[in-house]
Amino acid sequence: MKIQDSWVKNSLGYDNSLYIYQDKTMFNYSVDTILLANLATLNRKTKNVLEIGTNNAALSIFLQQRSEDIKIDAIEIQKEAINLAKYNLKINNLEKKINLIHDDFNKWWKNHTKKQGKKYDLIICNPPFFTKNSKSKKDISKQMLIATHEIKLNLEQIIEGSSKIINQKGYLSLIIPPERLVDCFFVLKKYNWEPKRIIMIHPRIKQKAILVFVESRFNTGWGVHFEPNIYLHPETKTKHEYLEEVKKLYKPIKIKK
Repeated sequence: MKIQDSWVKNSLGYDNSLYIYQDKTMFNYSVDTILLANLATLNRKTKNVLEIGTNNAALSIFLQQRSEDIKIDAIEIQKEAINLAKYNLKINNLEKKINLIHDDFNKWWKNHTKKQGKKYDLIICNPPFFTKNSKSKKDISKQMLIATHEIKLNLEQIIEGSSKIINQKGYLSLIIPPERLVDCFFVLKKYNWEPKRIIMIHPRIKQKAILVFVESRFNTGWGVHFEPNIYLHPETKTKHEYLEEVKKLYKPIKIKK
């Protein structure tokens, strides 16, 4: 596969062995990608994982480094993104560990259940943050619009579809804007998910949260836990480096055997 002019090679987190190509006109990974991959619950029983909306496969590649035992299916609707993801799997030697699926999740999960396909232990998704009617602050490409706005897939569709293909007490890990947290809770409960772990993510200690990590379990007992907040940067606004606890999250956290 030929490298496109718009592709740029970047390190993935702070692991010197991980690199990916990103397209400047499409979605690029950021701190939300890294945090989601490292905060999601993985344990010895986790074998089958699904990522919804993988784009360039950054999240799946990072997540797979946490455990050699997991197999990841990564679904993506955009052809341009799938081509880029294929190349990223190749350069990281993960073609046998991560299976790319070029399809519309809304159609795919229905066909998957009809065929009695496997169920997953963990489903992970960095969903489109903005509703369909939200106006972008800048002129962006169609590919970026689909990745960031609920054009092809919305939060309820993700949660409903996931409930049909998850194992009993399996996990659903999401990262969303805090403005959508109440809606997220409402829809999760509607489809028999119980929110279990909530982590607010703030730029600095005295600034409001910009992201929320939400992890739920399917058909399990009630009880939500608000874990300690994550602060990305020092309190001083002129300092933009990450705090030490965030730097630690920029390397894949291996699960305990």
